[in-house]
Amino acid sequence: MRLGAVVIGIGILVALNGCDAGCGNEIASTIESPRGGHVAVIFNRNCGATTGFNTQLSVLAKGDAVPKEAGNAFIADGSLALRVRWVSESELVVAGFQGAKIFKQEKLANGVAVSYE
Repeated sequence: MRLGAVVIGIGILVALNGCDAGCGNEIASTIESPRGGHVAVIFNRNCGATTGFNTQLSVLAKGDAVPKEAGNAFIADGSLALRVRWVSESELVVAGFQGAKIFKQEKLANGVAVSYE
């Protein structure tokens, strides 16, 4: 009986580990920093029929591939028209998410300070 519970537990862990595998990112826009050292990537993420779209933002070093994972700076429910503005090479301002359910709102992403208005 105990062995069966262990096997079921391992099966659940394996299934949960693969949950992100069915997700896809669709890039909406890419905004380069003033000196070109970083890129802000706004994308919509879809993880299948049982979940809705969400809008995400990742801050990447120039030349880095767009990750297949979730955004490293910002995640909000729904398809939003985010507005991103570089203040300097190391500071980014994000707007256009008022009223949305926010899941992630980092103040620092990949060495860049991120503020929200």
